[in-house]
Amino acid sequence: MVMDRHKHYRIASYLLIGFAVLLFLAVLLSDPQGYMQNQLLLLGATGFIGGAFLFALGGDDSVDAQLASRLSLQGISTLGRTIRDLGGYGAAIFLPPESEDGEVMQFIPTQPACRPFLGDGGGFACHNGSTGTITHPLAGPILDDLKRDNDFVLPSDYGLLMGAIREVCEDLLSVVDRVDVKREGDTVIFTLHNYLLIPSCASLREASPEFCALCPCSICSLIACMIADGLKCEVSLDHVTQDDGARSHRMEIYYTLKGHAA
Repeated sequence: MVMDRHKHYRIASYLLIGFAVLLFLAVLLSDPQGYMQNQLLLLGATGFIGGAFLFALGGDDSVDAQLASRLSLQGISTLGRTIRDLGGYGAAIFLPPESEDGEVMQFIPTQPACRPFLGDGGGFACHNGSTGTITHPLAGPILDDLKRDNDFVLPSDYGLLMGAIREVCEDLLSVVDRVDVKREGDTVIFTLHNYLLIPSCASLREASPEFCALCPCSICSLIACMIADGLKCEVSLDHVTQDDGARSHRMEIYYTLKGHAA
């Protein structure tokens, strides 16, 4: 069962990376007016990073933890800079599916002063009065694989959903030893103990701490997707704190929920 899951992750990673390459080629060879260039670049970068993370998960026991950590965050800095150059700011908002067969989408607000709104849309959208871009979240393919390969169903009950998130992080993906969850009003705090990917997370935060909220990566994105899908509410990552000490690789992730009663 474990080997089958690793094989599926590897196949999915190849497909995503191949799709990303095709999108990058489409940007170079077509769309001379540049109307969809930004959207294609974002989708291509999202596909590449998601593919790299699935590739890391698809390795066997001999895969070095440091290598898996770096693979999972490969390209995040480039994607974050691209989003920022396009006027992106603040925190990305994970939107719940609009139907039973729908998918979680990610809305990234943009500053109108930095990027003029084009009359034909130009790849931009509006959400609650804000202008931004809507893309698939980085962890979307991972959640799809979990649902397909493990008959995984997200509970709509808050307590059961938190248990499902623990199961995914601790058992199915095995990226943490233990997950603690605490809620304070509209804020839910996840504490990841002995987090496998924390070395590269620490490097990324040291270079560009705002990217954690602007374009959440790997596990941060997956948890947000699971909350938005399960509770049918909007979710944004508020901030992240890390303790990368010699004895503890611990990380705390603060999410803000909108539209779900405490």
